[in-house]
Parts: sequence; structure tokens; C-alpha cells
Amino acid sequence: MEEDRISQLPDEILQQILSLISIHEAVKTTILSKRWQHVWRSLSLLRFHRTAAAGSRVLSRFVSQLLSLRDSSAPVHDFHFSFDGRFPLPFVAECVAYAVSHGVRSLRLHAPAHRTLRLPAALFASTTLRELELRQLDEGIHIPGHFSLPNLKTLYLETQLYFDDYDVEREPFAGLPELERLTLRGYPIPRLVIKAPKLRVLEIFSYEDVVGEISAPLLTSFTFRCRRPWGDAKMHLPSLEEVRLNIYGDGSCRDLVWMLHQLANATTVTLTLDTIRILEWDFDLHEKSSPFPNIKRLKVVRRSPHGYIGNWCPQVNNKLQRRVIDYMTLGTLNSDSLMVEIPDDLVLIEYEPGWWYWQL
Repeated sequence: MEEDRISQLPDEILQQILSLISIHEAVKTTILSKRWQHVWRSLSLLRFHRTAAAGSRVLSRFVSQLLSLRDSSAPVHDFHFSFDGRFPLPFVAECVAYAVSHGVRSLRLHAPAHRTLRLPAALFASTTLRELELRQLDEGIHIPGHFSLPNLKTLYLETQLYFDDYDVEREPFAGLPELERLTLRGYPIPRLVIKAPKLRVLEIFSYEDVVGEISAPLLTSFTFRCRRPWGDAKMHLPSLEEVRLNIYGDGSCRDLVWMLHQLANATTVTLTLDTIRILEWDFDLHEKSSPFPNIKRLKVVRRSPHGYIGNWCPQVNNKLQRRVIDYMTLGTLNSDSLMVEIPDDLVLIEYEPGWWYWQL
């Protein structure tokens, strides 16, 4: 009989092995031998995902039993929980409280829950949390007071936030001094203010113009998807390097030009066809200077950086005015070496009065 060398490994290595499989499979290792009976109880990575085979009741029973049998002194580094609208939300809050009390570093909740989820106040004052992801919680999250997460570095929100303190609604992230990456999807707060001294990556995907002010001196990457450009927002982005824009509605070309100039420090710019076509309506474009004097690479794409195709149906209209590309590139510091990438079947044409009206 061959020697069982795996079972002789230290607990820390066995736990790393178990972290590579599902939590359900990890628990089943108790049948292997006495050596394995208690290894799973100290797992620091807990991921629970509802599947077709495991309904809400089955999953809630499994989670409840696992947490009750788990080594209470073992920390929880990652707690990821996917559930549906039939799942008991008070139980979700209890699970989150358990994770917070065990020093959670990464917390992810993912669910199309059609009720407002009330999470424990301790979550929003955690000193151990590094990553927080709240995804597809349709009716929003109730937050008592405000964020006060001194070590949070990554925040992903695909939900509405409801604060007890109305004064923090328009500047909800002021209590996140270490925040480095922020993603907002469908976050409907008008005139949103983001002041983040260490923010490096910002992604905003919204239906309406929500931006009021962004002050992020270390921001290097900015992705923005919206129906129309902002008109009078305040920007302070001195370190900006990469910009990805998808303005897919009927936005004003004047507002778009204003918006582009506020992102002037970017050296790599990606624009969807929906975005760049708005500029075709500006008849004085040839008299204006490029909004990106330091640009090194301009990329025009059909799809937005997040896979969305806009309303212009660019598959039908494959013509684009050359003066729009010239506006973005001529007179820039790197015009001789600047890389311009456009779809292979896109034809650049010279300006013809009225051509855009007949071709759309």
C-alpha cells in the first residue's frame, strides 16, 4: 500500500489545497481519514454559490451548519456569497456579521434580491476589509451612518445605497482613505462627488449623467459609459494616462468637447464609434485644438470596453469623417509617432456638407 504523503503535509498547505475546490467538496474530505476530519474547519476562504441543484433552503441549511461547526478561532479572509431573491435576507446579514467578526478581508455579495438588504453596521466600520463587492442587489443596500473603512482598497457597487445620513449621499466615499479601485454600475446619485487621494482606477457605468466632481490626483485609468457626457462637472486628474469612453445616446457635442478637455492628460484614449460620431455634429471642429495634447495612442472600437454596442448601429454605417480623427490627433506633441487604430471596415471620408444627415 502506497504511503499517503499528502496527509502528512502541514495544515496550512492542506488548507491551501482545499481552497482550490468548492466548499462542498472541501467538507466531504472528512471521509478520507482522521487526519482530514478537522482540516476544513479552519478554512479562511468561504465561498457559497446557489446552483440549480442547491436551492435556497438547502444552501441556507448548509451555510448555517458549516459556520456552527467551523473553528470559531479561525479567521475568515474571503467570504463570497451568491444567493437569490428567495433567500432569507436576515440570515445573509447574520453571515456577514460572522465574517466581519472574524476579520474578513474580501467580502462579495451577489444576488438579484428584490428587497432592501440591511447589513450590520459593523461591516461599514471594519478595519480589516480590503475588498467589498455588492452586485445586482436590485432594491439597494441600507447603510447606517456612512462608510468608515480605513483599509478598503477595492469597491465594486452594482446597487443603490441608502444612507441614514442624507448629507453623505453625494459624497459617499469620503470615509475610504485607502481606496485604489472603484467601480460603479447603475449608481443613480445625481451630482456625485468622488474625492479619493489614492484612487488609481475608476469605472462608471450609468444611464444618466451622475458626475458632479472627481478629484483623484493619482488616478491613471478612467472608464466611463453613459447616455450623454457631463456638462459642468469638476475634474482634477493630473496623473491620468488611460481613458475609455462610451457615450451612446444623443449627447451634446459641446458637452463632449468640454468633457474630453477635462481628461486632457490621457496618453491612451479608447472611444466607441457612438462617442466619436457625436463630434461629427460640431461644424467648427477644425478650428479647435486636440483635447489630448499628450496622446500617444487613439483607438476607435465598435464595442465599448465592457462589451456594450451602442445605438448608432455602426455595422450599417461604416463611414466616419476624417476631420474627427484629425481633431483628436493633429497638433499633438506625439503626432509623428502617434498610433491610430480604427476598425478595418471603417472608411474615413472627407467632410461633405449634409453627408451625415443622409447617411445615418
